[in-house]
Amino acid sequence: MPSLRLIKNERLELHHLFVLIACIYLIFSNISIISAFVFLISALFFYISFIVGKKLYSKFSTLPNFNEKKHYTFGLILMIIGLIFIIADLLWVRDVPLFDPLSRRFLSVYFTTFSHLFLLGWAIVIASTNIERKKVIAYTAVFAVLIMLLGYRTNVLVLLISSIIVLYYKGDISNRELFKYGIGVFAVLIFLSALRLYVLGVGGNPITSRIELTMSVYDIIFNNFNGIFNGYIHYSAVFSYLGMCSGARTVIAHILGIYGVSITPTIVGAVVGDYGTLAVIPYFGILGIFLGFFYKLSERLKGIYLGVYGILFAYTLIAIESGILDLDVIIYYLFGMLLCIYALISGKLKNLKNLKGF
Repeated sequence: MPSLRLIKNERLELHHLFVLIACIYLIFSNISIISAFVFLISALFFYISFIVGKKLYSKFSTLPNFNEKKHYTFGLILMIIGLIFIIADLLWVRDVPLFDPLSRRFLSVYFTTFSHLFLLGWAIVIASTNIERKKVIAYTAVFAVLIMLLGYRTNVLVLLISSIIVLYYKGDISNRELFKYGIGVFAVLIFLSALRLYVLGVGGNPITSRIELTMSVYDIIFNNFNGIFNGYIHYSAVFSYLGMCSGARTVIAHILGIYGVSITPTIVGAVVGDYGTLAVIPYFGILGIFLGFFYKLSERLKGIYLGVYGILFAYTLIAIESGILDLDVIIYYLFGMLLCIYALISGKLKNLKNLKGF
């Protein structure tokens, strides 16, 4: 019984879900053994690195104090900015992309990018205040409907996942409740995916067909374009926003001879295509250590730290399919790193000699 109680009270963490989802993608795909092995190893390396990051955090003891009211105000400002750009985006396209997916191509890239600040702002607001859980869930549901209008499933999932995760790490949601809310998020994913297929008049399973397509693209990249792009995929993820090239996923589609749509390469596919198979070691090593450290930091400090971590939690899980190939998402990761650096510099470090020897 004590062991069961321990499992019941143990928190679910990012690296657990990362490996679980990676395995699900492998189960529902039909790719070569070698590419599947590298995909699994990448997930396991992230898992181990995340644990290393958590242990690294224990080397630091003194952390800065902060004013949660300022974090709350900052979150509200981001929400207002994001809301303005959501409305501007809908007015710009003069349609509702949720019901006309083809109209998404007419959305303003810049308006859409800034609209994502709404998601970050809401996560920070939740983490910085003691709003009742029922109100948070109700507000999140309303905001999700608003975000749905732009027709992007990713943004809706980020909003839902980050909100739930922030509540979870604040201690407002138990493991059992987390499981229930997780089922709800999955139901929303199925609904949005099925709606998209219906509107486009396309058949197929809304979940497994997407997994099969994404993993087949990864398999093609691994076996035919391994290290060929020389960093261009990630280059285009940044500089496409400046009009200097096509978006990263569009570049991949063009390489495969597909036009008019963008294609997700998986997070492993983007790394392998750009830098080769061995690049998964430093990539997932750095990513795992950073997120493991940031997790422990956000768990203790709450506020903006937990809000940003909640967003990165969501984007990291979604990146298993889509990769980290959007400028705003990359900026969020950099922002999280800056928060870690700020916490370390502002707080007095202890055991510095031990850290150097770690």
